[in-house]
Amino acid sequence: MKRILDLRVAGALTLLFAAGGLAWHGQPGIEKKWQYMAPMLESRLLEREVYIDPAELLHLINDDYIHLVIYDVRSEPDWNEFRLVDSEHMPLEKLPGERDRLLALPDNAVVVVVSNDEMLATEGWKHLMVIARPNAYILEGGLNHWLNVYGAPADEVDAHGKASLGKPDGKLRHPFKLALGDRHVASRPDEHLTPHRAYSKKVKLLKKVAKAGGCD
Repeated sequence: MKRILDLRVAGALTLLFAAGGLAWHGQPGIEKKWQYMAPMLESRLLEREVYIDPAELLHLINDDYIHLVIYDVRSEPDWNEFRLVDSEHMPLEKLPGERDRLLALPDNAVVVVVSNDEMLATEGWKHLMVIARPNAYILEGGLNHWLNVYGAPADEVDAHGKASLGKPDGKLRHPFKLALGDRHVASRPDEHLTPHRAYSKKVKLLKKVAKAGGCD
């Protein structure tokens, strides 16, 4: 329950900071377009419909039927320090260049935006809605939350520490002695070896995908 409250507080602060003029990285056109689209889309953020649990993202990573795109919108130093396997380094200013690719994604595509917490990823999600309206989601609590869940074995959880999720500041709160990139054990945990984690499924495909064997 405390974790849920922390994430809701963090989410509210994220939206407050964004509404207060979080930098749009030199793209006033995107900011103006978002202001036009906000009445239609902001409720999805306020009601946290697009924030997915780390366990749901892990399931997507291991689901061969999903065309998954993970955009990591953080700085290059943070990207080099830790990142998810198969994620793409995509600073906000580069997102408009992805428009043609996003428009051509198949019906079974899911785009997930990640950052250290939810601040920058939420801004990235807004960019995506303006650019192409893909089937996009945000990693709940960011990579700080991911590392809280998957950063260390259950019997060594204190070795790495758990980051507070109550106050978003955009920082990677887990210290690393070496910049391991996607070579860290938490970059792609084995879904079958991690403890079961209950979550509310939020990802919906644009179209039902036929599985192997031709059955819908």
